[in-house]
Amino acid sequence: MAWEDKKTADFLAKFGDEIIHGEQLDEYLHEIWYPEFFVSNAETPRTTYYKTLDVLDGKFELFERFDAELSIDAEMPRYPFGDLDFFLDIASFSGNKSKMVFYPESVEIGHHDAHHKVVKGNWTVNKTILEEEGRTSLNHGGHEKFSYIISHVNVKHGFIDAAQKILFPIFSIVFLSLLINHFYPSGNYDIFNWRVGGQLTLFLTVPALKFSLAGELPTTHYLNFTDALFIWATLVVTFNMMVGIVSHYKMAEEGENSNRRLERFARAISPLFAIAVLVILLSLIFE
Repeated sequence: MAWEDKKTADFLAKFGDEIIHGEQLDEYLHEIWYPEFFVSNAETPRTTYYKTLDVLDGKFELFERFDAELSIDAEMPRYPFGDLDFFLDIASFSGNKSKMVFYPESVEIGHHDAHHKVVKGNWTVNKTILEEEGRTSLNHGGHEKFSYIISHVNVKHGFIDAAQKILFPIFSIVFLSLLINHFYPSGNYDIFNWRVGGQLTLFLTVPALKFSLAGELPTTHYLNFTDALFIWATLVVTFNMMVGIVSHYKMAEEGENSNRRLERFARAISPLFAIAVLVILLSLIFE
């Protein structure tokens, strides 16, 4: 933070070009007015690592490095699609807008001299916004406005990662289930009948896939897009497995002619069932 003050001359006379910190800084801050703030969307008070003060271009410049655990809206019902808005809400309290106003400049992700990634994993920065606004406070009867600065960092999940880990496997399971149901007729040549055995294998594959991704999928109290896809795959495979079981039973009990009618019905209704369930689930997610 930088601000103009007549006492910069006293600072230069006392410290010269020195950058002060620690106890020296704390003692000097008791002698002057300086902008103070708090993080209004923090769960707990911020942890300050260090602060420095110097004079640059005739203005005081106070630098502070701190950590804050933020409270944000992390709902992402369209995961792995959609985005998240991480925002930092900083409020001034050492003076109303007639004395202290934040002037936003820019949001920098990381340090320009440091070669490390701040946003890691399969997330990328979509956009950043920095804005100032005045808000009333309970101080002085709630009539005065204090300056707030709000920093937004909008991130989105990588599509390629979602496609190869979630979309491709789930759609493959559903496609294979429909394929087995359509092209693999029931018969008495196999006591277990692959019409049932193949669907059972796919049925067990769905929870195995979700378990393998447990460390990467968010745990939510609401139905998100990824949850809907797993439910869809489970329902489609279960439906086709039930058709296979009934078909196998009718083949053994009523003969081949009765079973052929069931197979023609299953070939027509199975794709329609898969489409109908997907449409219903998507309507719940994207309503």
